[in-house]
Amino acid sequence: MKIYRTALKIQGAVLENGNPLPRFRDREQNKTLIDAGLLENEREGFGYQTGFRELPYLVQERYRRDLQEQELATVVMENDFLRAEFLADYGGRLWSLFDKKAGRELLFTNPVLRVANLAIRNAWFSGGIEWNLGQFGHTCLTCEPMFFARCTDPDGTPFLRMYEYERQKCFFLQVDFHLPEDSACLFAHVKIVNTKPESVPLYWWTNIAVREEQNVRVFSGSDGVICIQPETMASQSVHGFAHDTMPFLRTLNGRDGSYPQNLPYSNEYFFQNRPLFSDAWEVAAYNDGTAFWERSTPTLRYRKMFCWGVQRGGRHWKDFLSLDGQGDYFEIQAGLSPTQVHGRDLAPNGCVRFTQAFGGMNVDTSRTFSSWQQSKAYVYDLVEVRLGAEELKRADRRFESLEDTTPDEILHYGSGWGALEAERDPEIVPKGLVFPHKTMGDLQAPWLTLLRTEKLPDLQPDTLPVSWMTDSRWAALLAHSLEKTENRNAAALLHLGLMLYEEGKWQEGVAAMEQSLKLRPTAICCRNLASAAAQEEDWETACNYMEQALSLGGVEQSAVFAQDAIDIFTKAGRFERAWNCYKDLPQALKNVERVRLNTVQAAFELRQWEFLEEQFASNFAVMREGETMLLDTWFNVQAVRLAKERGVPDWHVLLDEVKAVCHPPYNLDFRMTISSQ
Repeated sequence: MKIYRTALKIQGAVLENGNPLPRFRDREQNKTLIDAGLLENEREGFGYQTGFRELPYLVQERYRRDLQEQELATVVMENDFLRAEFLADYGGRLWSLFDKKAGRELLFTNPVLRVANLAIRNAWFSGGIEWNLGQFGHTCLTCEPMFFARCTDPDGTPFLRMYEYERQKCFFLQVDFHLPEDSACLFAHVKIVNTKPESVPLYWWTNIAVREEQNVRVFSGSDGVICIQPETMASQSVHGFAHDTMPFLRTLNGRDGSYPQNLPYSNEYFFQNRPLFSDAWEVAAYNDGTAFWERSTPTLRYRKMFCWGVQRGGRHWKDFLSLDGQGDYFEIQAGLSPTQVHGRDLAPNGCVRFTQAFGGMNVDTSRTFSSWQQSKAYVYDLVEVRLGAEELKRADRRFESLEDTTPDEILHYGSGWGALEAERDPEIVPKGLVFPHKTMGDLQAPWLTLLRTEKLPDLQPDTLPVSWMTDSRWAALLAHSLEKTENRNAAALLHLGLMLYEEGKWQEGVAAMEQSLKLRPTAICCRNLASAAAQEEDWETACNYMEQALSLGGVEQSAVFAQDAIDIFTKAGRFERAWNCYKDLPQALKNVERVRLNTVQAAFELRQWEFLEEQFASNFAVMREGETMLLDTWFNVQAVRLAKERGVPDWHVLLDEVKAVCHPPYNLDFRMTISSQ
């Protein structure tokens, strides 16, 4: 078995410098969701800790639709049966799992790396297997470098370790990949460590993209599923969840839901598997007699199927993420909670671990396309032959015994945040993880200074912070530092304000930011106060602070000040101010996609038709999953024009008619709800 570094040449989007401005978490962290018929035992944790949360990470939204040839750092492990290739700078995505004996790819491998706005931090791409830790909405590590290291077990067999420090939840993530010489399946042994002395919300889903083909069929251990009720799909944002039984789902008016192509619109369902080895597995079986399978230890018991649907909006998304006609995929997933909108906690200083295995197999299609129960039993028997429950138990115990193995060689470096934590408290770092001091750089420098000198460096008035921190332990260090008058500066109070605000101490956070402003007015502090006021829907205060941010040179520091200002002015109903803000920008900033999108509503209210037509003709890279604002505006414009033709004073009364008879341009139509079809 070999482990080595190499590179993947691929046409891909270039991720430019990210958005430097922080986005505050939702004040309501426990989402209010619609219980449309869950069983009693399925209600626990429903909506828990599923509100938007991004900090201390920042949004990654600077990319375009055009592609350039890139050479991506990859790490490969292979034996005589499989070749696994990981994207080292993109969250450790398992990009390819190639069956060497069968000569075929087991995963959906995108022909391009095309980034779109689907994840917590915006940037996401389709294909392969992703390791989603942290927060609802994929992971903050999607487009971040990961550590990869070669390790050796006592028998002399090499294995591959991927690891990183996840800053939002303060977890250490360790995934040990094992590919024994005689194995036709890849093992991933996952260990997640809570470094804090209190419980922390835990989220994990392994998302596996596989090819979507005619008659592909999905199986897992349970007949019971949680699915989205069709009558709640009129909304893109809040869906209702109910219990149902496979395969004939009410969601589909009784059609067989085990075939993803029976789902006309974007949809998903979650298998409510028992905590048994016999339940914790999933298979995608194809028409050509091949199948992809995965199974795990029962800790990772729940499974999911997600597909984009076969109608226009879903097809558009698949092509949008790839090349036209080459993006057909769906996902089978494995998680720790009943659904992705169920939450749970990881105990104080606790750890969760599990082992998951992935592989391919051949199937008899006459048996995989039989009745649900017969086909499911047949498929599970095949999985058991490929990797029996007892064999998986033994492998899991063995992999656990290797968790503390010291790496032989670091093949790829991740971030410097693990090294910073090791500097703060070396006792919290798991034994098998190495974070070299040299990985620390500019992002960690202010915090290293705070740690060593007990003072956070100040910033020049026109300089933005290079990074943010939300860990309560660092907040305590900073608060202690500020007890000394000589340590009080505008930057320190700005950071303390953000830390307190993210902890839910909103008034204290605002007070600290106001103190920062008194010491020295800065555009970033005014903008943060504007964002806080916007969360209160205090639009006058929000607009006033945003005006101050602009007057202090915010736009010269970052284009994001402009897009935030336009957004706040628009939400406040100050459409003239929003439009003038856009008009006053230099051309380079006018071309920024999110600046243009944020200006659309103001332009409509002011009947700026030429501007709107330009946007309607554009193919935006940063269009958010579920975002229909541009399409809605297109319908509104058609209704206004039709009302003028007919002499109807109120264009709103024609909107339903327009939506029924007018076919929007394809580039605008990303609708995925049942009511849009």
